[in-house]
Amino acid sequence: MSQSTIIIRSDGPVLQVINNNPGSKNSLSAGFIDGFIELLENIDPSLDKGRVIILSGAEGFFCSGGNLDGLKKRSQSAYDQRRGTVDKINKMILLMRACPLPIIAAVEGGAAGAGVGLALACDMIYAAEEAFFMAAYVKIGITPDGGMTPFMAEAIPRWLIAQMVFTGDKMPVKRLYELGVVNEVTPKGEAVAAAIKMAERLANGPAQALAMGKALIGSARLSPLRAQLEDEAHIVATALGSADAREGITAFLEKRAPKFA
Repeated sequence: MSQSTIIIRSDGPVLQVINNNPGSKNSLSAGFIDGFIELLENIDPSLDKGRVIILSGAEGFFCSGGNLDGLKKRSQSAYDQRRGTVDKINKMILLMRACPLPIIAAVEGGAAGAGVGLALACDMIYAAEEAFFMAAYVKIGITPDGGMTPFMAEAIPRWLIAQMVFTGDKMPVKRLYELGVVNEVTPKGEAVAAAIKMAERLANGPAQALAMGKALIGSARLSPLRAQLEDEAHIVATALGSADAREGITAFLEKRAPKFA
């Protein structure tokens, strides 16, 4: 499946999703948002088991956020029209978090505005050393969207979020790596290759355990301790009865690499 502003490539267990709007540094287009939503809505855990999604931008830039021409037009429209695109972005973000497949962001160049939220919605982030994250909204008189504030609040101090939101200045990925937001910093041009390497590793793992682990990570910061412990107990008991668990335990005891289905 492909549209002019989204490219989807399937290479074995790796599903590459490319934001293909390089003329505007891969600003979020309706074609990309709709295409990614369609893909995520049609993920079938039984058919797509063992697959990993890599999200990147075309021609060396991850995503510059909202298209300024589109924002200018919507600034003169009614509230419902101004909100419509944001609601679509929110739907895409929620589907990314609910997706049972791991999603890895490969960030080259930079992520700005809603592009920051798009990267942070992924499960892991691989970024080139010269790349940056920038909450650019304040520079045009608006405020963050796309999940940037809740995702950043999970990982970095309030004071640093305030600096990003209040100034719109670039935050180097090396600083975010030090804070644990970025998983690995790569040489320029190698973020996608590093993400593919990790994707292939994850694809050889137990798909059900990865999906369940992702769900637990997602609920951990929102659930009371007792509820989270209950979820952990239910999910680990379920996982323990799976074929993957039996193979994993047997392989460990036999001192060999597991062969997950």
